[in-house]
Amino acid sequence: MSFEKQFGVIFTNPKLPVLDYRTLDENIEIGSLVEVPLGSKVVIGIVWSAGDTKFDHTRLKQIIGTVNNIKLRSEFISFLKRAHAYTLSPIQSFLKMAVQSLQFHKDQKMPIAYKLNHYDYFQITPRQKELVKYIKEQPAETAQYSKIKKDLGVSLSVVKSLEKKGVLSQIVENKSKQEKMSHEPITLSLEQSRAASQIREKYVENEFQSWLLYGVTGSGKTEVYLNLASERIGKGEQVLILLPEISLTVDFKQRIMKRYGAIAGEWHSQLSLNERRSVFKNVANGCLKLLVGARSALFLPFKNLNLIIVDEEHDSSYKQEEAPIYNARDLAVLRASILKSQVILSSATPSIETWHNCKLGKYHKVNLLKRFGEVYEPRVTLIDMNVEETSKNSWISVPIIDQIRLSLEKKEQILIFLNRRGYAPIAFCTTCRISLECKNCSTKLVYHKTKKCYMCHICGYRVSETTECVKCKSSDNFIPIGPGVERIRDEVSKLFPDATSMIFSSDNLLKGEKNLEEMDKIKSGEINIIIGTQLVSKGYNFPHLKLVAVIDADMGLNAGDHRVIEKSYQVIKQVVGRAGRYASDGRALIQTWMPRHPVLQALLKDHGEKFLNAELEQRIEANVPPHGKFISLIISGKKERQLIDFGIKLKNQFYSLNLHDFEIFGPAVAPISRIKNKTRVRLLIKSNKMKKISQSEVRDWLRNISVPNNIYFSIDIDPYNFY
Repeated sequence: MSFEKQFGVIFTNPKLPVLDYRTLDENIEIGSLVEVPLGSKVVIGIVWSAGDTKFDHTRLKQIIGTVNNIKLRSEFISFLKRAHAYTLSPIQSFLKMAVQSLQFHKDQKMPIAYKLNHYDYFQITPRQKELVKYIKEQPAETAQYSKIKKDLGVSLSVVKSLEKKGVLSQIVENKSKQEKMSHEPITLSLEQSRAASQIREKYVENEFQSWLLYGVTGSGKTEVYLNLASERIGKGEQVLILLPEISLTVDFKQRIMKRYGAIAGEWHSQLSLNERRSVFKNVANGCLKLLVGARSALFLPFKNLNLIIVDEEHDSSYKQEEAPIYNARDLAVLRASILKSQVILSSATPSIETWHNCKLGKYHKVNLLKRFGEVYEPRVTLIDMNVEETSKNSWISVPIIDQIRLSLEKKEQILIFLNRRGYAPIAFCTTCRISLECKNCSTKLVYHKTKKCYMCHICGYRVSETTECVKCKSSDNFIPIGPGVERIRDEVSKLFPDATSMIFSSDNLLKGEKNLEEMDKIKSGEINIIIGTQLVSKGYNFPHLKLVAVIDADMGLNAGDHRVIEKSYQVIKQVVGRAGRYASDGRALIQTWMPRHPVLQALLKDHGEKFLNAELEQRIEANVPPHGKFISLIISGKKERQLIDFGIKLKNQFYSLNLHDFEIFGPAVAPISRIKNKTRVRLLIKSNKMKKISQSEVRDWLRNISVPNNIYFSIDIDPYNFY
């Protein structure tokens, strides 16, 4: 006999409370994904808790049923709850990333393909013969109809006619099936073997461990953690590898295919709905053993996850700046602690937070101090722009031009680095002496010559390059101020007309297979000169690259927050590290007006650990993270005065708590005062000395504050940006 049960169901909409439902289904329990009635709609929810018995259960609506028998495990629910408690972002926002967009209640449409049968092909039309010839040339004599239509323009009636004659057979391709991995042995260097052994020997089942895999660029950190990943996969366990960029995920997946002889699972925003649905199910049921993904992959419900790897753990891309605001690196450590498993943070330029945790003994550290294959790191030279000259309308110094010419003569590949997208960061009207600004944000419009437009890099607003000045109504008086990568490419093309060049930035990055084709051109050496933004620093491996030229090393050195020195060092060090990875004659030239700056001196002398220790000491002295703690409060809305008044109210209520050793700064209009037509005001809470304000104290404080409906309020624990 079945007894009726009562459960609380949570939804992905933060505005909806946990609602009680009843059910007779014995298979439904806490963690089950279910369909429930909500008003006039049927929606997906997660059984979150036992029901509140004070409600009359006869008046509750019934759960319709489970969704594909998917159940979230208790550790995953615990992770979501603790992620919410740490970040103070709504727990529903985390659920939404993995669940709502998948639309489980809709049937999955598999791609239809046609396979060639070995029958008599004589009694067919010329158009049908063309199709038969085409399919014969495809792998396994099989082709998807979508591809047939795209390549030949053949209508479905032609295909169906051949199917009726028995020439073709229809099949349904299920690409979600995970093939068995072959685990080809990886040959490690002596130093790599020692690093892998250190991590392996410390491993204790059901014990949490956090490791920093600290190795110079080109030392083979990837090979070390893949060696460890192979062992876990061989035991039937699941491994998650987080990467900072989607483009890296696609490129890295290709390496995984070669390594394991099978297609590894991937998770990022460019996947189709069917692909995401398939990955979600295969992660949840444990069929998928290895997943390579962007930061949101951390919120998938793995069945048997036992190793998490965060590659380039220092990268700011792991910090999500929109709701839910979180740092995937920190939450990866949190999830591993709940799983009682290992997490490996890999980097040549570790974050100060991670370095601090190593110093405190919270994290283990293993070193790779040499490049793989007895190859040395690039030789760094600083070019002092106080004494060097550049030609008019030129941004590249003579020493760099000379070295590029020499490298081209040697058939070497060159990377020119400038962290500015587009052609010029400012379009200035010479008559009115004003610059073009975004209509939605308090930012300048960037000139993109190739796209023939001016663009906002925050909201995406754009206007034609023929747009008129708002004052003088002329489009002829705008001049571009400053260089972007497009302008550098123009200069390179004039200086070296016979050299092939390519811009490597998010504006030029292609998707899927086309991205791989472009990457292959670089890796094969077909592209002589790469002109790249910060994207090029994110772990790419270019075998033919020998020379790196940094055009403006000073760009971030004078910004006003405590992370700027760390970020500048990390970016330039990573870019320099692209050079000479397969030979010891790599070189890096860095243009600067501040050659005595500590960051540039650390790069010149290769004092990585010394730089990290000095930066940590300065943070401790200044009482800023990771020694102290910052919490940002961001208020946005239409009216600045209302936002300031609400900020003052927040500040006064904070002081009424009588907390000691804390300061609250603001409210103040944010440096970027308007984004997407919303005015922004910020407050900053800072803890003093070793006493750190806890999230529970902030949560309890905010619980008693009523936020007006026309104000959007967000909290950023451990902020990375202060704009």
